[in-house]
Parts: sequence; C-alpha cells; structure tokens
Amino acid sequence: MKNIVRLMFVFSIWFIVLFVVPWVMYWFYIRLEPSVQPELVSEGGLFWVMVLPITIYGTMLVGLRYTARVSMPISLSIMSLVILGLGCTGVLTLGISRIRVIPVPISQDKILSLGEPGLLLPQTDKSVVFLSDPHKPQSPQVISVQDKPLIYEPVPQADALAGVQGMSLSPFRINAPAALQGICNDLASTATQFGTRLNQGFIPFIIYTGGLMVLLSSLRVIFTLGAWPLANLCIGILAFRGVLALEALLNTPRIQSDLFFLVGERIPKPLLSSLLLYLLGLFLILYTAVFHLIKSRSPR
Repeated sequence: MKNIVRLMFVFSIWFIVLFVVPWVMYWFYIRLEPSVQPELVSEGGLFWVMVLPITIYGTMLVGLRYTARVSMPISLSIMSLVILGLGCTGVLTLGISRIRVIPVPISQDKILSLGEPGLLLPQTDKSVVFLSDPHKPQSPQVISVQDKPLIYEPVPQADALAGVQGMSLSPFRINAPAALQGICNDLASTATQFGTRLNQGFIPFIIYTGGLMVLLSSLRVIFTLGAWPLANLCIGILAFRGVLALEALLNTPRIQSDLFFLVGERIPKPLLSSLLLYLLGLFLILYTAVFHLIKSRSPR
C-alpha cells in the first residue's frame, strides 16, 4: 500500500511537471520574441494537446521505472499506471474543457518559419503545399484532400493562419537531425490523433488514450530484464520510441484504409487504431505472464 501511495505521488508530480514545463518555455519564448502577439484562440489553439503526448510518454516511462525500482508486482504496476494515467488525463481534459477561451500567443511568421518555398503542412487526410514564400499571406498553395482531386489556389480562399491551425508542420528542408525530426513528426501525429478524438467527444478520446497507456504499461517487463537498471532504462526508452513510431504508422490513412477493408463494417473506422493498441498491450501482458510462469517453474 505504501508503494502505491508513493507511486501516485511520483506519477502526479511528473505529470504536472512534464505538462507545465513546455508552457513555461513557451511563455519565456514569447517574452523574448516581441513580434509574437497574443491572440484569443478557442481551447488554447489546442497547444495543450500538442504537449499531451510528451506528458503521457514521459510520465509512463517514469512510472514504469519507479515500479521496477521498488519491485512492485507487474500486474499491480500495470493496473496502477493505467488507472493513474487515465485519471490524470481525464481530469486535465475536463478541466481545460471548462475554459472557453485561453490567451495563447500565435504568430503566422513563427508558425511558418520552419522552411522555405515548398513547406508541407500534413494532416491526417489533408495536406497543404505552399508554392512560394510561406511567409507571405497570399502565397499560392496546393491542397490535397484524401480521395479528392488536388485543389490549386493562386490566392488562398481563407486566412492562411486559420488554414494551418491544428496541422503538424513538416517542411521539405529542416536542419534538425533526422532522428529528432522523426520523433517530432511522430509526436505531432499523436497530438493530431488526440485532437481528432477530442473533437469526436470525451469518450473516444479516453478510449484511445486508454489503449495507448495499456500498451505502454505492458512494457513493464523490460525494466527487469537485466541486472543493470540504467541498461534497462535505455532499452525501455527505445521500446517507447518504437511504440511512438507504431502508433504513428497505425494512424496513417493508408493503414487505416487497409485495416477497414480487412474488418469491413464490423468495427467503426475511428475505433480501429484504439482496438489495435488494446490488443497489442494485452498480447504483451499475456506474454509477460507466460514468461514469468515458465521462469518460476524452471530449475535454478
């Protein structure tokens, strides 16, 4: 019981820290950049949704490491982390949903400053390619929507800023290392899925988040594989990176279409990725149980 209480304290503190720190960094950023003007955006421009993947992955990693350090039973660790994760995320979501308008700094120049002509703004089923300088509000663009012909707009029909809100930025040319760029793109894809589920309602959002947490918590066995805790932590970080990449892959339109073709109309399309996350997590939990059962019966 004492370990559970300590886990609740550690998990809650890290959840708050990992969620608040990006906001503090963003606040200092706008203080150092006078050109960024605050604007009132509904739901904070969903900036908090962009922070949520980092918060969930980071907190689950810390929670798994802590349960391994105190030798908490794996089954109890998984149940505790899933419940704590869903509780913290649910309370955060419901709390922010009560705030109708949040002042958030947004600047078109800063949003579109990642690349030069050819900046690509991909979304789940929509992409925008700027054909000239993306800093110009009247830059011609090509819009690609899934299963529809390409749309060329010499002059954007709507405000350029409104057209890119909620879309993850992915320029053709970027100076960041490829590994870091891949992580950022996958985190942006996860944040897009969180935003999509939130638009569908609180229940779809919690269902998807629960599947992700079940899959992450099922990796608990990794943190007890070897005798070196630091090595186990490094392996756990690599495993979390694999889950992040897998999640982004499962949410691509091509994979979604193929899965929907396989299952037909028996399962609603928005629930496919959530169901796969649950199934993968349950498979790993079952594998862990069988592994420990065989290990306990093997002669020493």
